[in-house]
Amino acid sequence: MVALEASRFQDLLRIQTNIAKQVVLEGPACAVESIGAVAQSFAADLVFSSALLFDELMNVIDESTAIVKTTVPYIPGLLFFREGPAAIAAVKKLRIRPDVLIVHGCGINHPRFAGLASHLGVILNISTVGVSKNTLCGSYVEPDQLRRYALLTSQGRSLGFVLKTVAGAKPIFISPGNRISLQNALHVVECCVVNHRLPEPLRLAHIKARQVRSAARRDELTMLRADDTTN
Repeated sequence: MVALEASRFQDLLRIQTNIAKQVVLEGPACAVESIGAVAQSFAADLVFSSALLFDELMNVIDESTAIVKTTVPYIPGLLFFREGPAAIAAVKKLRIRPDVLIVHGCGINHPRFAGLASHLGVILNISTVGVSKNTLCGSYVEPDQLRRYALLTSQGRSLGFVLKTVAGAKPIFISPGNRISLQNALHVVECCVVNHRLPEPLRLAHIKARQVRSAARRDELTMLRADDTTN
């Protein structure tokens, strides 16, 4: 994959600026009964996406996957254009629409306030929360106690929270994506944290995405071996 041309790069920035104008930082309007999560894994130019849906007791009630070829390289701040199409495809395959979707990526804690979670939320018209291990912007004081959180801010604007989920590990960054308030974004993630750094829906979605990638590799090797035996 080659680097983006300057004109194409500027086009993508303009798209993000437009997406940011459509972000709504309120909601959800009703009680959250189902929580979804979507995560991606990669192999060369293929994106393997897994979407899982959970009930209030953290039971998996639906799942789907998608494999999409990408033409956009990894560029910090432009993650949607690499991962977004696969994530959208996987979420759309779910039989039940999530009340809230947890996304592995930034929400409004983004240079143009339009991270992967915000972009997906606007495109899908759904409540989204961004959860990441790093942040693209913002200042904070790292919490020093388990289950404590600190505000993530930039130039006087609140972008989300920094939550310490596991003792001895770095905190995670929680930011509203779209159609959810800052406090509700934090609450959703807090309810999903079990014994790992990432909230359980997102952790399991990551595992599933890697499994799909591994299965695809095995199928490819099987086909290659079959070709070798027939030639």
